[in-house]
Amino acid sequence: MTKDSWKSEIDGDELQVARRDWGYWSRVVLKYWPSILLTTAVVIAAAAAVMQTQTPIYAAQATVAVYPASGTSSGVQPFVMGTEKGIASSGAVLSIASKSLLIPVSKLQHGLSVTVPANADLLVISYSDSDPHVAQSAAQGIAAAYVAYRTSTNQPTASRGGTTTPSTAGAVQASVVTDATLPTAPVSPNRLLILGVAAVLGLALGLGVALVRDWMDDSLRDHRDLEIQASAPVLAEIPAMPRSRNGVGDRLAIVSSPNSRVADAYLNLRTRVLHAAVSRQANILLVTSPGGEDKAAIGANLAAALALSGRKVVLVCADPRWGQADALFGMDGEAGLTSIVHGDSKLADALRATEVPRLQLLPSGPAYPDPSSVSQSTAFLGLLTKLRNKVDFVVIDAPPVLASADTGALAELGAMVLLVADARATDRARVRAAANELSHVRDDVIGWVLDHERGVRRLREQSAYSRRPATQAAAIPSPQRPVLTWEDISGQSARSDQNVAAVTAGTRITQSGRHQETTSNGSHEA
Repeated sequence: MTKDSWKSEIDGDELQVARRDWGYWSRVVLKYWPSILLTTAVVIAAAAAVMQTQTPIYAAQATVAVYPASGTSSGVQPFVMGTEKGIASSGAVLSIASKSLLIPVSKLQHGLSVTVPANADLLVISYSDSDPHVAQSAAQGIAAAYVAYRTSTNQPTASRGGTTTPSTAGAVQASVVTDATLPTAPVSPNRLLILGVAAVLGLALGLGVALVRDWMDDSLRDHRDLEIQASAPVLAEIPAMPRSRNGVGDRLAIVSSPNSRVADAYLNLRTRVLHAAVSRQANILLVTSPGGEDKAAIGANLAAALALSGRKVVLVCADPRWGQADALFGMDGEAGLTSIVHGDSKLADALRATEVPRLQLLPSGPAYPDPSSVSQSTAFLGLLTKLRNKVDFVVIDAPPVLASADTGALAELGAMVLLVADARATDRARVRAAANELSHVRDDVIGWVLDHERGVRRLREQSAYSRRPATQAAAIPSPQRPVLTWEDISGQSARSDQNVAAVTAGTRITQSGRHQETTSNGSHEA
């Protein structure tokens, strides 16, 4: 994939569109679910604490039936019920109730509520109080007072002619049809309603906080985000793989777990690196990262994958300060790159065989006061020249870009550059800074690797068909491939460079940049 082709696929608005779909929302929820739940729990706890400070209120109610007094010819009309509602809460009725209940009229007015059900000649007299017994007695007392008031106003009055006639105000009679009962549960505060509203508000607040945190978060979101920040393609996404009892040994997944998705990811990475090597006519690969990413594991697994394909590979640990490639293979640094550069060791003595066929390791070597002098020395350049002409691939574990100037100097050698970003730790700022640091060799950057990616759906689609035991790949060397000893690399063999070039099954890149092919009879043609 060329830079123009992958750049054409990246739309600046695509990330904004992705944030509006369900995938973005689900990612935010999955990423910040602990804080969302914590916020919800805090809001619910606060609501519960507030409810504890509130005094519970109990309500009791009595029902009074209103009907025309005996002797009247017409029923009570709806508008009359409105009048009766006002009478039931009037001072005259409450004064009667106050005498029997020994409760001030003002307090009775505060807790009283009178309602008229639709299409019914009923008065529902409710009374609320913090004491359920007071609420019951007050509701019953006010209902009885209203009935007594209506009974008293229904007494006959004398007319001017000396005869008695019913009072015009006494056209209504009332009776209590439902007595007030003792309330057992408070009507206020409504605990279920308050807790339900608090839960909804807590979830909304938690999600809002999560969105703000995600907006302020500078970490990488996915491979597309990495491509946008780095202005370079992502060649592979390495899934997160839990470590087992073997510890660091599990980081060499291409060997310890050859049938895993992690191993499949490295096989895909190998294919793309080989494609870049053919198009660029190069066989030196520089593996680096912005800072503390696990580039050593990426370089070691890639080197092992290249070796398992039948190629002769040397893994060079050129990061004496932070390098971990030695530990991945369980080797020490008594003799290595630094001792060779300083003339204390020879290449043949420093190269170590690994458990992977055709893969040799050149450890970092003992520590020296000035590590930068190693990568910038003529001895190191000569060593790389010798290696690139003797083997199929040289993979260099280089120092981090932002922590050392050595990587910039190594990149100027014309090697391919592969950078590693960690989905858990690398932020956008460091990706942009690393890309800017290597801007002078931008054309040599073949792409990035996103390590510890947790959602690699494309990886499963790409590698489902290719899953097979890794031993098969290791057991398919080309029938025309001669077997070289490592004395050939150190110069002790008299075999010519032309014969050494035959190590590659098909094609190999030489120092001169010529693309050589092996014919069926073993001769070489430019």
